[in-house]
Amino acid sequence: MKNMKRALRRHHAARLKAARRFHWGRDIRHDAKSLGKAVDTPCPCSCWMCGNPRRHFNEITRQEQAAIDRAKSFQQ
Repeated sequence: MKNMKRALRRHHAARLKAARRFHWGRDIRHDAKSLGKAVDTPCPCSCWMCGNPRRHFNEITRQEQAAIDRAKSFQQ
């Protein structure tokens, strides 16, 4: 049977291009470079609004908080 990885990758790229056509508040369908960037990296920058909250606000994730809570419950 033929390997379908390439076809699946192309299918998902086309699906994401259609879904993210208006991703940054404007129609980027005719700008191939911007559309490819929206498919590969949907976040346009790493400012405090778009970026990782751990970097900007020194917060821990929910998963890390749950692990800390589990560790504390085992110590008691």
